[in-house]
Amino acid sequence: MPSFCSVLSVAIAVALTATLFAESEPPRTAQAAKLEAQPPDSPERMELTRVQIFLDNANFRPGKIDGLGGEFTQKAANLYCIANQLPPGSRIDVSSIVDPYREYVATEEDMAYIGPQASSPAAQEKLKAMLYQDLWELVAEKFHCDQKFLRDLNPSLTDATAKPGAAFRVPNVKPFEIAEVYALEKEKRAEQKRLAAEAKARAEMTPTADAFGSPVPTPPPSPTPAPTPHTRTLALSRAERLIQVREFDRVIACFPCTPGSADTPVPQGTWRITSNVLLPYFRWDKSVLERGVRSDNAFNLPPGPNNPVGIVWMGINRPSVGMHGTPGPDRIGRNASHGCIRLANWDAIVLSGLVTKGTPVVVE
Repeated sequence: MPSFCSVLSVAIAVALTATLFAESEPPRTAQAAKLEAQPPDSPERMELTRVQIFLDNANFRPGKIDGLGGEFTQKAANLYCIANQLPPGSRIDVSSIVDPYREYVATEEDMAYIGPQASSPAAQEKLKAMLYQDLWELVAEKFHCDQKFLRDLNPSLTDATAKPGAAFRVPNVKPFEIAEVYALEKEKRAEQKRLAAEAKARAEMTPTADAFGSPVPTPPPSPTPAPTPHTRTLALSRAERLIQVREFDRVIACFPCTPGSADTPVPQGTWRITSNVLLPYFRWDKSVLERGVRSDNAFNLPPGPNNPVGIVWMGINRPSVGMHGTPGPDRIGRNASHGCIRLANWDAIVLSGLVTKGTPVVVE
């Protein structure tokens, strides 16, 4: 991948310039390189937070928003410039992010998505849903940041005072709404029931014999329509730990991911999306996770944001392999998975809206 500006370190730390295009002052710059820890209100960290928010809102996802930048912020910036036909080193306008922070007041409705926790699969199976542990976790995921950054932004809040009515200072990014995921899943479920009922009614209305009792010949099946060509392709680079969404030859979005592990890597090749399920159950089978062999000793874990596959499962035509969310977004790209492709829940829901059944997935 071409560098975005001059190389600052061996960790792919690249300078990303960003200007407010103010006429009364010279352009300011921000860096995609990893910053040393600084207070959230330091000018450097605020400016880099603006860059991360800008990229996140444009669907060139930089990973968790933390105002510190790093590898995925740089990669997202690179691809954003390439997609918008900007040469490396171009200044991008982030003036739409006037203030990188805003206030969010926790609500009673938030508490519907917080619930009891369990550590073992046997205990997890008994839960009604796998929900958030507390408001810190819910608010951090809602605003695409890690809990450490959220706590740095809210030093006066404690575990005891983080409750409905508390005002959180959060990154000013378009929020991930878990309530909307549940509402959309409910709509999809109702639509599936309606279609099934219509199909059953049509089958019951189809006569099997005429008025004289003679069998009615079965009509010939309708010709199978030609498959619709897919204009979008997902390109997964295992080395870059990045998924690109391509519309024809143009990159329109990118998402950091965890693509398997050294022992169980995501298989190379061209695959296709076979399913797109919101709020899935997860069949936890130690034998499948460790050896890829199905056993009878498994647990059926209920849906929720803290389900091992998060809030969405996008299966591909490869047994037990898919793209999915995760209850541990802080570790995306920095840990290993059991052969699947993990994304942060806030990224997984956006990606699921960009694909359909049959969308090609090219793994390199």
